[in-house]
Amino acid sequence: MEQHQPDEAVAAEAPAPEALEALSAAVARGRHLALIASEGAGLAQLYAAAATRDLAEGGAGDGEGRVFVLTASVERARRCAARMYDAAREAGHDVVVVAPGATPEAAERAPILVGPPAPLLEAVRKGDISATALRTLVLDDVPGLEPAWSAVEAVLQACDEGARRIATTHARDAGFDEFLGRWLPRARRWPSELFAEPRDDAPGAGQGSAAAVAVASRATRAGRLARLAELLHGITRDGGATAVSVETAPDAIAEVQTALSTAGFDVAEAGAGAPVHVGAWGQVDPAPHAVAFELPPSPAPLARAAGTADRFYAIVDALHERQFELTAARAGLPVAPLGEPVDPALLDDIAAFRARVSDALEREDTASGALLLAPLIEEHGAAHVAAALAGLLRAAERARPAPEAGEPPAARETAAGARPAVHTDAHARRATRPTWTRVFVGVGKRDGAGPGDLVGAITGETGAAGGQIGRIDIRQNFTLVDVDSLVADEVVRGLDGRMIKGRQVVARLDRGAARG
Repeated sequence: MEQHQPDEAVAAEAPAPEALEALSAAVARGRHLALIASEGAGLAQLYAAAATRDLAEGGAGDGEGRVFVLTASVERARRCAARMYDAAREAGHDVVVVAPGATPEAAERAPILVGPPAPLLEAVRKGDISATALRTLVLDDVPGLEPAWSAVEAVLQACDEGARRIATTHARDAGFDEFLGRWLPRARRWPSELFAEPRDDAPGAGQGSAAAVAVASRATRAGRLARLAELLHGITRDGGATAVSVETAPDAIAEVQTALSTAGFDVAEAGAGAPVHVGAWGQVDPAPHAVAFELPPSPAPLARAAGTADRFYAIVDALHERQFELTAARAGLPVAPLGEPVDPALLDDIAAFRARVSDALEREDTASGALLLAPLIEEHGAAHVAAALAGLLRAAERARPAPEAGEPPAARETAAGARPAVHTDAHARRATRPTWTRVFVGVGKRDGAGPGDLVGAITGETGAAGGQIGRIDIRQNFTLVDVDSLVADEVVRGLDGRMIKGRQVVARLDRGAARG
């Protein structure tokens, strides 16, 4: 168990609690809540407000009142607890992260417990925590909890019927609607525009006329400021803009101005005469090129800027990218990835690879290859299949050992005119055939993930080669990937917490034995 202390980095970049502002009346009345939102909307502050209200209403002074916040991972639990800490402590309550294998002492006394479902359920079953004393049950990101759903339902069934329930999702789907119908049929739903069925004439529906917001994300504030400067250099270098407006939080204006000034830009506050204007949300006149820096507090600034700007960009925290997409959807704006700058050192290597592919198109029997790949092309499209194959080929090349010093390039080849010993190679392949271990990855069809995304993530984040990746079974809310047992732990470490298709994923060894 971990008694949580505030995280200075989290506190410095805490977003405006939009969800709390919109739902404060529902919180005060003790209503059940269903939200389509992600990190950045102020969910943790909302959880804290509901928890402290319900503990006070339930007479928690006897030490019996409890609040459970169920999260998909321990890392998410720590971030959530850090953002709940101040409000909880102000009300006189401890917030404790419940991690697998931890000692139960802190959980026995702390009224607010945050963590994955399994260790919380274990504490309930052992009698360390009384589920009948539960005042508030929060299910943070219902799709992410699916791998532990049996434990989630056990907690739901064990808690008192009078406990408030709060459920969130980052992507509404049939599974979430079914959950609400069963467990939260009369919950207050927010935001209403994301729960409403889309209309053909609604902004953003169908083809739509709104230009897409080009989005880039970085994990650190310094990284985001550097990407902002790169973006503005690209815009001005291409002659695309004589004026750029940058909107951000009021407390970040000076930091953004300083970063852009030191990068060589003529910067001024809103209304002043300079090529780059920096101002607070809604307080700067949009220029032909508008940039949102960090997550906006509501859809209004996005809709306002998009209504007048020729080009619209956004630089956000990687943890807030999903919430930015939801905020843009509420404003009727599509979202597209912002192209990343190419390292010039890679251009020669990339050009050489493209030349080899072009040469293969002329020399190789592409008809048989097309027949082999036909099912994949039909399911995912030729472009995605080609991208996945390119990733596999380049990963295999990187994994191939370099020649030793003095070894001629032809040293690995057979003697001129000699046929390779096929039977020996076949025996070698059988002797080195990998044992497969199945890895669970918390991203699936509902996120738009395909085999190429998983292969690219594994080869990009770990030392695994394409040949060490086996069957990829993509389900609705998660994926099972067979990898060589020799690199299974490295794959889990490399993928856990990484972003795939805009989602921060959980990765772990799947329950079950390794497969031969």
